[in-house]
Amino acid sequence: MYHTEGYIDKESVDAGSHMVSLAGQIQEQDVMVWAVWPERVKARQFLDMLRLWLTEELGAVIPGPESRINRELLRISSGLKCRLYLYYDKRLYRAGEQALEGEYQIGPSLGACVHREGKAEPIPLTEELEDMQRTLKKENPAEDYSGKSTPALLGNIWQKNIMDCVMEDSLNYAYFMLWETR
Repeated sequence: MYHTEGYIDKESVDAGSHMVSLAGQIQEQDVMVWAVWPERVKARQFLDMLRLWLTEELGAVIPGPESRINRELLRISSGLKCRLYLYYDKRLYRAGEQALEGEYQIGPSLGACVHREGKAEPIPLTEELEDMQRTLKKENPAEDYSGKSTPALLGNIWQKNIMDCVMEDSLNYAYFMLWETR
């Protein structure tokens, strides 16, 4: 699984200060977890707790019924005071206040989730998403010059778009995750 993410607000384009992504495998299935804190200090404060949850507790919940997974995500996101996203078995699960914005399937193995807060309506990345879908039909922009697959190239397009919206004062902040399964 390959992934990239971005977080942008008026002060930062550094996803690492606001977002934590952890990846692993549970019962030979890829698992990806993203946690997002609009307040920078909380990302550092809760990183170890999130890592411990992924390595020691999540395996007892998945695989399992969707309701149990959702309850667990809500429990953890409430405790860590974050928005939490889990990608497992071709599904994206989410928990946290207003965490249900903008999920897209760009191709058979490429997916994305976008969250934004501010005045921009609709989600400001919709046109870029359509451009990506058209481009994917012609060529694969998720491949770099070496032929290795990476959604980071698609993420660059979205990051620029979000930055433009923030500079125009139509967004307070936005973030996205892009992932491609093997």
